[in-house]
Amino acid sequence: MRLRDIAGQDRATALLLRAVASGRLAHAILFDGPDGVGKRSAALGLALALCCPQEPQQGCGTCDVCRRILAGQHPDVRVLVPETTQFLIEQAKDIVALASTRPYEAPARALIVDQADCLNPSAANCLLKTLEEPLAGNFIVLVTSAPARLLPTIRSRCQRVRFVGLTPATLIDLAARQGIDRARAQTAAATAGGSAARLFELCASEEESSLWTVASRFRQAAAASEMGPIFDAAAAFSDKEERNDLPEALVLLAGFYRDALALAAGAQDLVVLGNHSAEMAGPTAACQRGHSFIPLRRAVTAVLDARSALAANVNAVTALEKMMMDIRSSAVEAS
Repeated sequence: MRLRDIAGQDRATALLLRAVASGRLAHAILFDGPDGVGKRSAALGLALALCCPQEPQQGCGTCDVCRRILAGQHPDVRVLVPETTQFLIEQAKDIVALASTRPYEAPARALIVDQADCLNPSAANCLLKTLEEPLAGNFIVLVTSAPARLLPTIRSRCQRVRFVGLTPATLIDLAARQGIDRARAQTAAATAGGSAARLFELCASEEESSLWTVASRFRQAAAASEMGPIFDAAAAFSDKEERNDLPEALVLLAGFYRDALALAAGAQDLVVLGNHSAEMAGPTAACQRGHSFIPLRRAVTAVLDARSALAANVNAVTALEKMMMDIRSSAVEAS
C-alpha cells in the first residue's frame, strides 16, 4: 500500500510523493481512472505518507501507525463508501464535521471518499466549501472511475491525479507475485482491460479458461475449409444467457490475432499470449509467406467490429457469422 509500491502508476505516485515532500499537496484531490488499477490503494498509500512517524513523507507500512491505517483502525484516516446507492447528505455532513477539526493524533487527517461519483447533488453541494477550505491538516481524496458524473463545481475544486490501465506485463507480474500460473495469467491479462481486480477475479474463478474456449472455437471455425462450423459456432449464442461472456471472449480473440501480427512482424517482446504461440504459427507463417500482414490486420478489425455491433444490440448470431466470414475471406484471399 506504500505509494512507491503501487504497480503501474509511476507518474501518479511520483507526483503525489513530490507534493507531500514539498508541502504543496492540495487539500482536495481527485483520483480518477479505470476500475481496479490501484486508486484506492494509492489513497491509503498517501495516508501512510502523511501520517507515518517512521518514514515521514513516504510511509513505512510496518509501524503501529501504518498497520492501524491499513487495518482501518486509525482515527485520522477514514475510508467512506456510500451507505446506499448514493452518498446522502448525512454522510456529507459527517465529512464536513471531521474536516473542520484538527487531527486526533497524526500530523494530518486523510478522508478518502471512495466511489465519489455516487455523491448525490445535495451531498456534493454540502462538500463544496469544505473542499475549497478545509481546516489545515485535513486532506480529502475523492476516488472515482467516472469523474464525469461528479458536479463540475466538485471537479474544479480538486487537484486531479489520473490513474491509467495497467499494461499486460504489469498484470502478469502482479499475478506471478500471487503464485498464479503464468499461462493463466497471460490469458487473464489479455482480457482484463488493464484492471488488476478483474485479472484476479478471472484467475480465481478460472473464467479465463472458458473465455479462451469460446475464442478458440471462433478462430477454428473461421479457419475451417467449410462454412458449417461458422454457422454452428455462431448459433451457440442465440440464447441471451450464453452471450454474457461474448464481449470479453472477443477481446481475447482480438488479442490472439494482434499477437500473431506481432510475431509475424518479428516483435516477440510485444506478445502477451506467449503460452499460445504454437497456435499462432499457422496464421503467422501464412502472412510471412505472402509478405503481407493484411489478413491478420483484417482479422483484428473484424473481431472489434463484431464487439461494437454487439454493443449496439445487433443480432449476436448475425454479428458473429459476419466476423468469422470476414476472417475466413481475408485468409483465403491471402492464400
